[in-house]
Amino acid sequence: MGQEQVYEPTVIQADMDMVSDIYELVHMTINDIYPKYYSDEAVKFFLELHSKENIANDISAGKVFVVSLNQDVIGTGTLDGDHIKRVFILPQFQGQGIGTLIMDFLEAEIIKSHGAAWLEASLPAEKFYHDRGYIINRYEEYPLDNDKALAYGIMCRNHFPLNPDEYNAPSQLVRREMELQGIDLDELRKVFPKRLYLLADSLYDTMLAKNAGTLTYHVGGKVYVMDHDNSVGFAKGEMCSPGIATQAEDLIAAGAKELIHVGFAGGYPGTSIGDVVITNGAFHDTAVAGLYGCKEEIVRTTKELTDLLCKEMDAKGITYRRGFHRTTDAGYVQPCWSAKYYEEKGVLCVEMEGAGLFAAAKFRSCRATGIYIISDSGSGDDWDLGWGEKVLETSINKVIDAITNYE
Repeated sequence: MGQEQVYEPTVIQADMDMVSDIYELVHMTINDIYPKYYSDEAVKFFLELHSKENIANDISAGKVFVVSLNQDVIGTGTLDGDHIKRVFILPQFQGQGIGTLIMDFLEAEIIKSHGAAWLEASLPAEKFYHDRGYIINRYEEYPLDNDKALAYGIMCRNHFPLNPDEYNAPSQLVRREMELQGIDLDELRKVFPKRLYLLADSLYDTMLAKNAGTLTYHVGGKVYVMDHDNSVGFAKGEMCSPGIATQAEDLIAAGAKELIHVGFAGGYPGTSIGDVVITNGAFHDTAVAGLYGCKEEIVRTTKELTDLLCKEMDAKGITYRRGFHRTTDAGYVQPCWSAKYYEEKGVLCVEMEGAGLFAAAKFRSCRATGIYIISDSGSGDDWDLGWGEKVLETSINKVIDAITNYE
């Protein structure tokens, strides 16, 4: 006997022959799940709303899609302009990615012509939509029988997954920039330093004073190639997340594979002036991370590169702390309640570039991490500035010597 063939679930447009199947799917799901969340009056309203007549009208208008598995209808969703309606998955298929499949399809259709997707969220589905990036825009009520009312949230999503291949402006611009310098970008990528340190102002100045590298390229700033290893280079890091993210785009387009931010940071309780922090990632108070599609609160560094950086610092005998830090766009606005929130999260320090670098690097599949020297701590009357202190200068020189491979 031949083995039974099992097909993958597929989203297709519904036809009129599917009216009964869709009706039964929707009503079975409502009767199975909704009584746990709603009054009898509300359940009755939903059943009447999704009548055969309404479903047939939407199919006739070309608005209805189904998830088909082995020719069985196991899920459905309706698309009305920028509005998603009537998303239901058979109870026995819930939790298996079918809801994600139909929503991915519907959203992809919406963003061809619209800037956002809208829906009315039922209580059992609200968390699912929230996890996809939908936020409550407002609440509304609908009157029901027996002087009862149905309250529901209208949700909106206006950020969607990004395909890096569709955003190739950095490569185009860098290619043109190199052509103007008489350099072929494809050839440049073969010899461009694979690791680059992006250094804060005075760290960059200290590196130049060491005469550790030679100015070789002009892309994403002045790129110096290390004398001891031409696969490693450094440049002055741009300020703030938008600046360093843009710089990272140019350097990655030129051929960089590893980007390490070396900067200064304000310390949180438990750190002191001159302490060195190697970061696992940044809690981000910055728009850049979100624009690059980072939905989580933390933009993480590349663990393998961070591990390697720690080993390199260990080999040089540099004491450091490893953990998470915070990146903010507002350098002089640090409300006490905000500081306490991140203190409770256990962050070690705060600076203004890391999250932008890590987000751009992740988007472009480039490895990235950061190392920070605590230069100040506190705020207002208790602000402790370390500039000019010997302990800070000592830490700066230790880190720079480690990067330049000085003994």
